Amino acid sequence: MTVKIRVVLFLTVVFCIVPGLAFSGATANDGKASLTLEQIQGSWSLKGTTQRKGENLIAENQTWNFQSDGMLKTVAEDRRADDTFSITVKYKIENGMLKVQRAGSNTRWNRFQVLEVSDQKLVLKGGIEGYMYFERL
Repeated sequence: MTVKIRVVLFLTVVFCIVPGLAFSGATANDGKASLTLEQIQGSWSLKGTTQRKGENLIAENQTWNFQSDGMLKTVAEDRRADDTFSITVKYKIENGMLKVQRAGSNTRWNRFQVLEVSDQKLVLKGGIEGYMYFERL
């Protein structure tokens, strides 16, 4: 076999076959959990956030109450301003993702991927917070 043919065969394997194998088992939800209204409704305590997975948690003191009427009431102690505030916005679940209306806007929504959800634990990724770690109250 000539060198030219070997190079062509090598490039075919590298650029065609190997990438196909890498993604052959992947699905649209790999690494993500699907969320339902029943799973999220109720009160959750935001324990902390990180910008990247595996970083040290930045402690938060927030309560998110997902109500059955599609409203989310958040009560928080702002660690930056040393003050407490509360907001109420709409939320919805679309294609297993959580969408939360941006405060002060009727048309803009923050989207959160659900990385983990159980009876007591919720991990979201999105918004300006990055990764958000909740425990059910």
